[in-house]
Amino acid sequence: MENGKQLVRNEINRLKQSLPDGAAAYLSQKICGRLIQTEAFQKARCIALYHAIKGEVRTLALLEEWYGKKKIALPAISGGNMNFHLYAGKENLVAGALNIPEPDISGKSPAEMIPAEDIELFVVPGIAFDRECNRLGRGKGYYDRFLSGTDKPIIGLCFGFQLMERIPAEAHDRKMTMVITEDATVSSHRQSHPNRHVH
Repeated sequence: MENGKQLVRNEINRLKQSLPDGAAAYLSQKICGRLIQTEAFQKARCIALYHAIKGEVRTLALLEEWYGKKKIALPAISGGNMNFHLYAGKENLVAGALNIPEPDISGKSPAEMIPAEDIELFVVPGIAFDRECNRLGRGKGYYDRFLSGTDKPIIGLCFGFQLMERIPAEAHDRKMTMVITEDATVSSHRQSHPNRHVH
């Protein structure tokens, strides 16, 4: 199983290398545009998002646009665990344990921790997703552990080449409620027409 997952990671990483910077920015804008039209995003008052690293759907413009309108939380890693903390603008981010920008949780005024039960929607990255709404992460298990205890909607964001027919999945892997690419929205209940949004 782990070999199969690693093969997928290697293939996706190869495809990411060939994605030009301008294309990544343009596609990210389209994907985030589809996300904000979902009912789950519109209804949620408190949303867990992520700060993208190279090869992920970019979210900084989304974060900057929405943190004044909704409560936005970002993950921060501490002592092997992941928790979500209030996002208060890009100037308040620091490089975290995995070198991913995250809210400053160790400064003079640490970012407020948001309890999992207060978060109404989780929006997550992944190496790959499939049409059954399975997610393949980086292998550290932070999201799987955190999300295993929630019944809130979880939306995965990815570029079209990261959405596969099937990826290796185990019983404990947390399925997404929905996966959004630049031209498709896949939910665990039904698939949308590529050019239609799911409301």
